[in-house]
Amino acid sequence: MTISKNNTLYMILILFSLSSFIYGFVIREDSAGGGKIDFSNTWTNQKIFNENTTIASIKNTKTSEIKLSINSHFPSSYIINKFLNPFSKNKENFLISIFILNIFLPIIFFLILKKNYKKQNLYLLACFSSIIYLSPYYRTSSYWAGMENYGLLMMVISYYFYSIYLKEVNNKKKYILIFSIFSCLCVYFDQKLALIPLIYSYLFLKHENNKINISFYIIINFILSLPVFSLIYYWGSLISPHDTISRNFGILYWEQIGYFFSITSFYLIPYIFIFHKKIFQFVMSNKKYFMILFFLFSVYLILIFLFPTNYFQWDHLGKGWAHKFSRLIFEDKLSQKILLYFIFFISIFSFFAVAQKRILLIFFVIFFIPISLLILPFFQEYLDPLVFIFLSLFFYNKDELNNRLIKSHYLFSLTFLIFANLYY
Repeated sequence: MTISKNNTLYMILILFSLSSFIYGFVIREDSAGGGKIDFSNTWTNQKIFNENTTIASIKNTKTSEIKLSINSHFPSSYIINKFLNPFSKNKENFLISIFILNIFLPIIFFLILKKNYKKQNLYLLACFSSIIYLSPYYRTSSYWAGMENYGLLMMVISYYFYSIYLKEVNNKKKYILIFSIFSCLCVYFDQKLALIPLIYSYLFLKHENNKINISFYIIINFILSLPVFSLIYYWGSLISPHDTISRNFGILYWEQIGYFFSITSFYLIPYIFIFHKKIFQFVMSNKKYFMILFFLFSVYLILIFLFPTNYFQWDHLGKGWAHKFSRLIFEDKLSQKILLYFIFFISIFSFFAVAQKRILLIFFVIFFIPISLLILPFFQEYLDPLVFIFLSLFFYNKDELNNRLIKSHYLFSLTFLIFANLYY
């Protein structure tokens, strides 16, 4: 196939992604299954902030004196919409405004890829960026005013300015300030995105030698973290009091570590398909490493059996694709569990085989294991399209983001979207 034919194919795929994204909004698609229900809570919370003072509304997130506040995230998005979104007073206009905003994240993502992969085909990079439009969870959040995408938007913008900082010589402080602001804003919109400023801290301290710049970075991030820590102190928890109680926050759910790995490894399938030879070579040359991994998995199984998970009223919710797949294949609980634990093993093994000791992907695991242990239920939407964006920014080598991987990723994502719509 010639380059021109490839470009034509990429253009068709890009147009399909974008047009399907727009069509999904027109028909009010709910490919994640909970968009309509979540929007009911989102709109209630937005009305509270629109109709009351900001201080009273923030206080309500703990006391529910005005109205019951059902929201696990920090209220930053409601404050932003109150003051900066002129369409937040009308329900339909509010939905349209959030949808339009979400059109731009893949475009900004493309600009980042363009900046980092200067020798790569622009049509190919644009096609890769458009895969975000196919994410069932990104789509549902876009159509039903989910607040998670705000954090993802801050994430890609922060990386854009971080990449400028790396190449800047004369005005580093300016870009240290900007990428720090956007990386901290990730947390303002979504607690789990505390991962992002932590990763930047590691990368920054690894590359920066100027003590003044390091001191400046630490001071800026400390100041920016104060609102978050203040609200956590006020709530007495990482999530709002209502969700802390309703989700039984604080109990350890050992089984959910397996669900976390099964969800994360799910998005590595295109990479494994394309680079299976390299992955196999790594496994064969690190047999002791994987023997230790097998031992740790055995210990993990023992923990699951010693401390069985009680999902309370959340028994049929969350847990990602593996849980739903096991229920579709088998009716009896025992067969479901056997299949699930087999998927857990394959997922954990595959993850570390793909990671190949690359520190940032290992750090991703270290960060999310405690979250999966504590948060009930653990939804696939917590990691989609976060894993896709994370791999693109922090994991793939420049020679890996090629024609074969992107076509494989596109087909995989489109297939998943179709099945998600059929399931729900």
